[in-house]
Amino acid sequence: MPRESHTSSTATTRRPVLKTLAATGAVGALAATTLGADERHTGGTRQLASLDEHTDTVHTVETRIAEPSTNPNRPTDFFYEPTGLHVQPGDVVRWRFVTPDHNVVSMHPAYGMRRRVPLGVDAFSSPLLGFEADSIPGDMVDPPGMPGEDEPEANATATTTTSTNATTTTSTNATTAASPPNAGPVPATWLLAFDTPGVYDVICSPHEGFGMAMRVVVGDDTEAPFETSDPAALPEPRLGPVGLSRITLTDPALEPDAIVDAGTVSWLDLQANGGGDGDDGEESDGDDDTSTGTETAS
Repeated sequence: MPRESHTSSTATTRRPVLKTLAATGAVGALAATTLGADERHTGGTRQLASLDEHTDTVHTVETRIAEPSTNPNRPTDFFYEPTGLHVQPGDVVRWRFVTPDHNVVSMHPAYGMRRRVPLGVDAFSSPLLGFEADSIPGDMVDPPGMPGEDEPEANATATTTTSTNATTTTSTNATTAASPPNAGPVPATWLLAFDTPGVYDVICSPHEGFGMAMRVVVGDDTEAPFETSDPAALPEPRLGPVGLSRITLTDPALEPDAIVDAGTVSWLDLQANGGGDGDDGEESDGDDDTSTGTETAS
């Protein structure tokens, strides 16, 4: 079964940020679904309980927060890393909740939004997740610090490894931090297999207004039947994306063709965050430097 090495968020994110998360989380818990014993088919995707029987590629996405905020319209930066991801049909995306109070919600009519997933694909949503409950002591009152936030960082490049069970991939230009096992809270994970080709937009419902959204392109079908380049052409919120997610999901770096070409698109690659030909980040949904860990197999 694949095992993921420890990764860290890149900015110090202690209790003030957790207080912000608690305040914003109340508005966001949309339609959480519960996994079955092995997997749950939702039409176009499959929610998996484990990777024990999975033999295709596994891609890791982490939920991140970073401060100070790079945009005055939000208290801190909230984002998925990577923010754009190209996968093949049958691949699994493993969301790893290295910071708490996030979820993964498809933009779908079932949740009151105009469809931003392929036709025929059913709505999907993770529960609101954070740390594994059994990694939090029963007498703990205040939330813990983020995993590894006090650990020294060392430069590393993410790799792809292959085993008899699965091939795992992560984004490049990674910075990782080592951490001893059982040291602090354990990030929860959520697994989704993508079977139907096309373009999928997902949001973190508590932090959508702050720009926490991402795009997954499955296969080589990059013809999205929805707006991907002009925020002004998007449907009005709530039908369309809300707040700074309108900027995230129309960034040139997240054009479906650009995602396929790149394989993964980091939050820092977005023009709104200073990547590419972007500006100084005044419209940023941005963040400080980010890192993605490397999954290995056992």
